[in-house]
Amino acid sequence: MAKTLRKLLQLTSDANPNQSEVFLMTTPCLTLGQIVAEAVNVGLEVEKMRVTPQSLLSAAPFPDDLEPALSHFVTREFFTAQLEFTLPATPKVAQNIRHGTAIIQAVAEQLPAEDCLWPYSCPPLLPQVSPALISPYPEHSYPYRQQLSRLYPLPRLMNTGVHINFSFQPAALSFILAETAFVDADALYVHLAQYFMLHHWVFTYLFGATPAALTGYFTEETPPLPVRSLRNSRFGFPRNIAGDYASVPRYVARIQVAIEAGQLMKAGQYYEPVRLKSGANKNPEHLLEAGISHLELRGFDLNPFTPLGVTADQLRLVQSLALYFAYQPRLNAETLAANLAAARQLNDRVALEDPHAPSECQKAGVALLTSLAAFAAQHDFPAAYQSSIQAALKAFEDSTQTLAYQIWQQAPVFATR
Repeated sequence: MAKTLRKLLQLTSDANPNQSEVFLMTTPCLTLGQIVAEAVNVGLEVEKMRVTPQSLLSAAPFPDDLEPALSHFVTREFFTAQLEFTLPATPKVAQNIRHGTAIIQAVAEQLPAEDCLWPYSCPPLLPQVSPALISPYPEHSYPYRQQLSRLYPLPRLMNTGVHINFSFQPAALSFILAETAFVDADALYVHLAQYFMLHHWVFTYLFGATPAALTGYFTEETPPLPVRSLRNSRFGFPRNIAGDYASVPRYVARIQVAIEAGQLMKAGQYYEPVRLKSGANKNPEHLLEAGISHLELRGFDLNPFTPLGVTADQLRLVQSLALYFAYQPRLNAETLAANLAAARQLNDRVALEDPHAPSECQKAGVALLTSLAAFAAQHDFPAAYQSSIQAALKAFEDSTQTLAYQIWQQAPVFATR
């Protein structure tokens, strides 16, 4: 335990910008290859359930007695058995992986002996489901959680995942704005949000990791199993309204109108896979005052083959696509809403595909990744980034390389569901 904490404290100190990162913050970046690896900040939020050795939800209280070196990384979530790890942002992928893994493993070591961290996005075995599983803390938001549980089946609210937050460091942002002629950072980030929304199916195909659910999840209709990602389908984490990504004012107005109409209880109930963010402020109106600080990508299932729930390849692909999409043509405002609606439907179909079979989006995926690979080569992306892109391309060419297929073949928990 002491050794793990010493390692964690060292990693925390290492999270401060080194000389090269400070240089990037104050000196114009000269190549996109430099920007992708050193100036696209990534911050992770990782949700996990605590379970017993019998794969049942833990009944133990929230672990309030974690070491101080860990406690500020861990917060309460919707359910008492649920933890959220909020990890510091850094452009260094290897540092993200090392730091996040060390934190999660150290927390796992400090849980009660009968508790462990569930590696999957789908809930564990649910022989009984009741509102008693909902966390009563924080007390001020407990009525909201209770009301939400009356709107949606509790098992669907138990789907966990990884949220990938990204932004460009200041010098990189200035460089990209000058190259692309976006009027300001908000315009660039809205453009990126549009592209990530339109391509949600890419991540669902590649990294969908909920091919089935365990006992107690389904209460009504059950789709044919296995699938790529129950969590990202209409059977997964509930979604309510379709957002408006035409501009920051329209994004904010859509949420405000939904709250006034009773479609949302509060902004936190907005569950689209891409959110515009303004610092740590959760009020969308803050976007109008302070602008967009970063984007939050919410559609990633936990990768059960790694303690962190996400791999270096996945993070490098997000960073690469962020730059690639920045240089793609502006989208037609008149057809944007219709195209986003079609993309949502496509994502649902991809999520419910049999992972043994090629996807209906195979040709589009191969075309996108081939173009991204050429972009990366042209701009001298580091070898590790080009390798991650090639791995994604191979997965579109061969569905057995996808995460859903591998989990269905290898994870014993689904064989006994």
